[in-house]
Amino acid sequence: MNEGPATLRVATWNIRAAIGPGKPFPDRWWRLISAERLHAIGELLVGLDADVIALQEVALASRDGDLVDNAGDLGRQLGMDVRYGATRAFEVTAEHGLVTGAGCFGNALLSRLPIRSSRAIMLPMAESDAYVEPPDADHPAAGVRYADAPASIRESRTLVLAEVAGMTVGSAHLSHIGSGERALQVDAYLAAFGESRPALLLGDLNAAIESPELMAMAGWVDGFAAADVPPGDTRRVSTDDGWRIDHVLARGSTVRGCRVAREAGELSDHYPVVAEIVTG
Repeated sequence: MNEGPATLRVATWNIRAAIGPGKPFPDRWWRLISAERLHAIGELLVGLDADVIALQEVALASRDGDLVDNAGDLGRQLGMDVRYGATRAFEVTAEHGLVTGAGCFGNALLSRLPIRSSRAIMLPMAESDAYVEPPDADHPAAGVRYADAPASIRESRTLVLAEVAGMTVGSAHLSHIGSGERALQVDAYLAAFGESRPALLLGDLNAAIESPELMAMAGWVDGFAAADVPPGDTRRVSTDDGWRIDHVLARGSTVRGCRVAREAGELSDHYPVVAEIVTG
């Protein structure tokens, strides 16, 4: 018998480190992290009333002596337990280039229920001689090898896993460019979850559910499909520029009521996705 309630409300949200929307990702973006925006993100999450929340693009940094702790601050605001997995570290610099601190970027899981255990797993990256996208793909990086691609394409990724209410829950973020690399990372997800049931994968997968790189997860329940929202439906759009890339995927449980919470407005360049998971 599973511990905890039979029904969980869950949410996933790429919060863009509380710097707000806008393309491209700005230079020295850490200077734009806003405590007021982060608090507003927390208020929105309070309204969603989720038991478990997966977050992506979460910053932890020392900025001129000021501690920026996206996950910790939200955990304290919401009264939730927090787990964090850093994907990469970076130097915090002033405008003239002087290093004034350091930080990291990653994924987080927040839970109002006890977290029994947790772990973070670094995801694989494609070989340097692999194509970012195949030569015949309709993509600006088609036929470009990673060795010749901009450094910004080579961003490490992680999976944060936790045991909550008898369920294995993961906060996920796949590579933003490189379908082959995303496929490698999906294989790593499946290996990390193993045979765990019930299991739940929440996150920004940077691919629509019908994309070939997500086919390996065909045995999992697509939350939107369970809510009668088919692939390609505009109700799946979860970013401010029209992409359908944030997902709730479940195994060994039932998903109901999956939706995009567009009431988040311009707090990030993504909107939260919210669903109910029935495990009993």
